[in-house]
Amino acid sequence: MRRVMLISWLVILTATIGGGVWAAERMATKPCAAAAPPATLASLAPPNELALTAGKIVAVDAKDGRLTVNHRGVARYYLEPGTFIFGVEDPALLTGLTPGDKIRFDVERAGKRYTITRIENSN
Repeated sequence: MRRVMLISWLVILTATIGGGVWAAERMATKPCAAAAPPATLASLAPPNELALTAGKIVAVDAKDGRLTVNHRGVARYYLEPGTFIFGVEDPALLTGLTPGDKIRFDVERAGKRYTITRIENSN
């Protein structure tokens, strides 16, 4: 019985030491994340441009500078997906747009109003 226990302990000890050696060799060949250089403040800064929102034009009102869009939602303003009438910062952005066009756009919020500041046609 003692001999079996002694052999069991030797097997466990060998596996532990061998595993430790194997892990140390593996760590020596592959750099770990902790070895990466520290991030600078510039690399942590948010990107200058935020993601554009996707949508489909329902109606264009060039006279009043408004655009009705069925969109996927604007996460940064907690605006849920749906159809919404947006004001347009520059009526020239509406040139060439027709109902049914797929677009990507950027929105700014002023109080309860949302204004489209940039539009890209995705057709």
